[in-house]
Amino acid sequence: MTAKTKLERLREDNSYLVELPDTIRIPPLGDRQEEVIKPIEAASIDDIAFAQLALQAKSSALYGEIDALRRVYDMARKNGSLGADNALDAVTSKKGGK
Repeated sequence: MTAKTKLERLREDNSYLVELPDTIRIPPLGDRQEEVIKPIEAASIDDIAFAQLALQAKSSALYGEIDALRRVYDMARKNGSLGADNALDAVTSKKGGK
């Protein structure tokens, strides 16, 4: 039987940390032009902070995209469009593109 890693024990002991990744991506910073991929077990507090900031930026961009798609969908439906109608035509044809 092999001994469990710190990460495996942490995931088992804390249900909030089940999704903790094996590795983190640290974005390019300062003079370093390359992204660094580091095992979570070797990560410093700062490494985690920088990885979290990069993920938050991606999350914000993804949320913005989701919200824009939802708005187009809602506008098209409010204009009486059906599922097979072209989404952008449905939005611009009734409101003049506004």
